[in-house]
Amino acid sequence: MEIRTHEWRGWTLHQAESLASTNDYARDLPPWHSIRARTQTAARGRHGRRWDSGQGGLWMSVVLPLDPPDRGWAAFPLAAGLAVVATLRGLGLTTARLRWPNDVLVGPKKICGILMEKFAPDRVVVGLGLNLTNNLGSDPELLAIATSLAEELPLAPPADDLYEEILIALRVQHGRVAEEGFAALTDDINRHWGGTREIELSVADQTIRGPFLGIDSRGDLLVAIDGHAVSHSAPHVQLMREIS
Repeated sequence: MEIRTHEWRGWTLHQAESLASTNDYARDLPPWHSIRARTQTAARGRHGRRWDSGQGGLWMSVVLPLDPPDRGWAAFPLAAGLAVVATLRGLGLTTARLRWPNDVLVGPKKICGILMEKFAPDRVVVGLGLNLTNNLGSDPELLAIATSLAEELPLAPPADDLYEEILIALRVQHGRVAEEGFAALTDDINRHWGGTREIELSVADQTIRGPFLGIDSRGDLLVAIDGHAVSHSAPHVQLMREIS
């Protein structure tokens, strides 16, 4: 397996033609390293769900320091999502939005998934899979819920350019959390949900349904139940589904 490496704006960038998982490769890298693969053969999302990662997508993982340690880093997938949304809106996708806890959508369709994993106490790996020009397949169910930049824009940007823009945006959001704590991003993130909607949660052995109200200062989901805002943290939610 050949890995090409070069330095760029404070990052050490690694490039591979194919990997099983960029997150797994990144687990032993130091902070401010990034690995990108043109294809992944065993990519995964939350709860081990499979993520199709064929030719033409942007499949990458970055390693970020957890420094200072007490800044609310557990909610960083939302900050990473904010970085992606800002990048996509800069391309003209005004309907790009967040979906709690780790997805980016364009309108009702998913375009990007984020998986954060902690393999060491002092750093975290943030994996990002963005549909660019990759073939989403012929599965009608997938086509109904997923989209790509090629589908949404007259001309999709070069993957290399988009990769660099996202790296810059991730560093900006990491700096904000490091300096001010995650709570400082709450209002900004809550402006990027694309409106209030009804959601359904699978939590432990029960199903909860109600209006989505955004997040609190810890990044926990807030849902209205019997007139009260009830919070749920990401590790305890097996599935969140938007109803309307």
